[in-house]
Amino acid sequence: MVGGFNNNFRYRGVLFHVQTEANGASNPHVITHLFHGGNILASEKLDYSDKLDLGEDELDQVVRELMEKQHQAMLHCLQRGSHDRVILERLGAGVFSEVPAPQQNKTDATAGTRRTPRPAPPADSPAREPMRTFGDSPVSQKPLDEVVLERLVENARKRKRKNR
Repeated sequence: MVGGFNNNFRYRGVLFHVQTEANGASNPHVITHLFHGGNILASEKLDYSDKLDLGEDELDQVVRELMEKQHQAMLHCLQRGSHDRVILERLGAGVFSEVPAPQQNKTDATAGTRRTPRPAPPADSPAREPMRTFGDSPVSQKPLDEVVLERLVENARKRKRKNR
């Protein structure tokens, strides 16, 4: 069965962690979490029980594709500012550095209108920091609790160094 995907992603000066994992045939769900400092800020859950009749190799490929798609969607939502409201509510108004939020042309979804995509940034604008992969490869066999524990330990060490 497919392991998981883990990425650290810096958005508006703040480091977030996105993790996606599949629970296996006994609990056929793909779950993606957006973390900051060990706290879950957003989650997406996708049921794939309708795919369990596929052969093992084919099921692994389908689940991997579902995981990749959901993982990338969470990263894109973060990058577009879709989670800004919950981030500000949970982490406080001072969480973001002075980097302005991305501009979006939002419309009321209940009125049946669509969101207009943002134009590409000008060529002379500073490049965004590329996504950094957690671990040696984008696929990690580590369970969620190990990843969270490592992140908490890393943060505690940073705070300890800062207080010296």
